[in-house]
Amino acid sequence: MRRSDIDRIIDTGREACRSNGLTLPPFAHWSPQEALAQPDALRLMAGGGLGWAVAEFQPGRFASLGLTVFTIRMGEPALVGRSSGKLYGEKVLVARDGQATPLHYHAVKTEDIVNRGGGRFVVELLAVDAQGRPKDEPVEAIKDVAVIRVPPHGRVVLEPGESLQLDPFVAHAFWAEGGTVVAGEVSLVNDDATDNLFIPPLPAAAATEEDATPRYLLARDVPALMRRAAA
Repeated sequence: MRRSDIDRIIDTGREACRSNGLTLPPFAHWSPQEALAQPDALRLMAGGGLGWAVAEFQPGRFASLGLTVFTIRMGEPALVGRSSGKLYGEKVLVARDGQATPLHYHAVKTEDIVNRGGGRFVVELLAVDAQGRPKDEPVEAIKDVAVIRVPPHGRVVLEPGESLQLDPFVAHAFWAEGGTVVAGEVSLVNDDATDNLFIPPLPAAAATEEDATPRYLLARDVPALMRRAAA
């Protein structure tokens, strides 16, 4: 994906948040040049993987298989199992109308998916075993304050304001219908590199084509920027 396309996608994500009454923190609007002047902030961002991510799950298919993510806060995965510390994370997810995130599950993370505004957010559920193999049994989940049971590959529709709790080994795919959705993810702290397990596995992400000077800072850009700041 080209850097100019990534910046335009983030423009669209910011506007979706604004139009749905979600105010992002100031670092969501930083350019790399602005972030360079704040090395302490860069250190905190690197530690939690904070900032923007633009996921294209199949090369060239962002419009149908993609997601825009802004990680607002994230603790340290090493703290899982302890009784204190920053054991939580929070993300903003922007899905365009018809845009899907493929089936995946988490082995550690429990999360709530919240429709913050826009269209309907449809979530498909499937129970899997420890090796990620489908189980032919209903899935139990919590939608707001109701316990629900859905068949394998059953779908739950979240209208704006509604939420769904997903436990480990509950595989899920989701997509927007009836308009762009601004969703939230509130979860146990997690490491995206090791606890996002897709069915089937995704191809390796393509390198960014740097066709323009970046206007926004991606989370994956932060380590290189830290090295520049230290030079």
